[in-house]
Amino acid sequence: MAVMFKILPVLLLCFSLNLLSHALSTKRNIYAKVVDMVSPGSEYLRENAVRSFFSMLEKRVQCPDVSCEKCISVADVAQLVSGFSPAIGLHMEGFFKVAAGWCFYLSSPQEACAAVKDRTWDRETDRFVQSIVAKDVQGDGFSAGTGSLDRLLHRMEKHYRPTERDQHCLTATSILEESNASLSDATPHNIDAVLGSVIYHVLRGECMEAHALPEEDYFLNYIFHGLGPDNMTEHDLEELMTFMELGGTEEEASDHGHDHGHGQDHHGGRGLGRGDGEGRGRNSSWDATCFTAHDLMEIHLVNGSTLSRTQFTRLSPALVQQLLSGACVSKAPPPHPGDQLSTVERYVYASIANLVICLVSMFGIVILLCTACTSLFQLCLQFCISLAVGSLTGDAVLHLLPAFLGLHSHSEGESSEGGQNHIYKLLVLLAGIYYFFLMETIFAIVKGRGHHSDEGTDPHHCDHGKVLQMYNNERIGKQSTSQADLVDGEDDEKADSHSNGLTREQRLIPYMITIGDGIHNFADGLAMGAAFSMSWRSGLATSLAVLCHELPHELGDFAFLLHCRISVKNALMLNFGSALTSFVGLYIALSVSTDPSTQDWIAAVTAGLFLYVGLADMLPSMIHANNQRPWLMFLLQNLGLLTGWGILLLLSLYEDQIGI
Repeated sequence: MAVMFKILPVLLLCFSLNLLSHALSTKRNIYAKVVDMVSPGSEYLRENAVRSFFSMLEKRVQCPDVSCEKCISVADVAQLVSGFSPAIGLHMEGFFKVAAGWCFYLSSPQEACAAVKDRTWDRETDRFVQSIVAKDVQGDGFSAGTGSLDRLLHRMEKHYRPTERDQHCLTATSILEESNASLSDATPHNIDAVLGSVIYHVLRGECMEAHALPEEDYFLNYIFHGLGPDNMTEHDLEELMTFMELGGTEEEASDHGHDHGHGQDHHGGRGLGRGDGEGRGRNSSWDATCFTAHDLMEIHLVNGSTLSRTQFTRLSPALVQQLLSGACVSKAPPPHPGDQLSTVERYVYASIANLVICLVSMFGIVILLCTACTSLFQLCLQFCISLAVGSLTGDAVLHLLPAFLGLHSHSEGESSEGGQNHIYKLLVLLAGIYYFFLMETIFAIVKGRGHHSDEGTDPHHCDHGKVLQMYNNERIGKQSTSQADLVDGEDDEKADSHSNGLTREQRLIPYMITIGDGIHNFADGLAMGAAFSMSWRSGLATSLAVLCHELPHELGDFAFLLHCRISVKNALMLNFGSALTSFVGLYIALSVSTDPSTQDWIAAVTAGLFLYVGLADMLPSMIHANNQRPWLMFLLQNLGLLTGWGILLLLSLYEDQIGI
């Protein structure tokens, strides 16, 4: 055992000498490669070689946006190497001191230049080297001491301009392997070899790639950037908390005393940030409290109106707790007191609205039967159709779509501009539809389309304008050919005589139209019921859209029934029967739309229905409408479209200010 104690120091000494010899050998190799590159054939860096060495390094330096100050001259080497003069040149030991100084310059040109001017380059370079060594000795989670070297390369990337970028870039690991060193083994020879190797590759213009994580104080520096170097005010803290969606209002703060007995777990089964309040001595009544910036400063005994970096670091866990507890998560605001209707009010208001729509449609049919000025009626009908398109698409895009996507509910603290931003974006969608409608309609008018089209063919019953035009033409023809038939008024007998010549399929067409109209009205009733279940404002918007498109729709169906040789009385009965299906859909929707989720699904289906009816059914009838005064009709169509969209836009923007 005594022999072992005698031999052990000898073994350690031999091992240390071997490492030292190996490190010296590595340093000689690096220095030899630099000399061979700058001054081939020389044994050391002579005066001209030193100048070439400095010149090559200066070419590798750049600064973002501004030119770097070239502040280092050959004479400044004397700050790093005692007794240096250009005539003597730069030997190996002096080279590695200069290499450390140049690494300092490449990582921070401004600081290095300031040190050179103050003639403290040697002291600041030593501090720079020690900062690299200290961070790796402390251990930052990087193997083989690559952490601080990676950070050095990361800082150098901002100021280093390699000549070749397509080649495989060097990393901190490859540099350490080449240097046979580890920065965690803080010996001068290891550090010299690493920094000398870095400068050698800089001279070669090789690209270097850093795989670094930021230093510990990076996050604090980022937060304080723009707030002042060392302090932030209470106002700055409030802005920071607002950006993080934290912090209550002063009114809420005054109510803390009333809320503390009602603490809730805002995250249900989420275990993070909760724990056992009894075992940890934590008062769980604070869990649901959203603290203001002033509260947090008072809790952490911050005197005055500013926070230092140290105080902010102490306060930071409070911000994390506020995020974890969810106490400051914005809740959906409670419905406006005037929005929600009672069950009785829903049924009464919805029934009245549906009845008004049915009566207006029947009144339109009566006007159709009694009017003699068919051209004026045709223009009015085009205005109604365009108003229907505007109200249907406006209600679907500006109201129903934001409603079932949850975009309408915004907190009171949210700015009106931010809360209504989606409305303006959806308005652009409608503007796109309007733009292409203008293009197609204007081109058609300019080309003179449609005034001499084939009017003898039967139009589709959904083409409301052409159906009514055909009905008026038939009525005028009957008046000119047989005044006696008009006086007799034997509608039923004439219908029977005409129907004798119809096929079975032709006799089924009126009933198919009625069934389709009934399904359509049933869907309208569902839409109105769901809308009134959400709020009276939604009910008003949807009722307006249904009213605007029901009038031309019912008129078109009625005219097509007459064209199919159905008597006026029977056509009225069929129209009235199909209108009653809207009440069935209305009461079904009112009974099942008590759940908000169900309301959203019905609103989504309604939006699809309105878009289809408005764009696929009614918009084509506007574009292909014929009239002797096309520009007047075009003006009325635009007036109807813009009126419908304008009404729904006002409802969407100012629905919170409208009350009953």
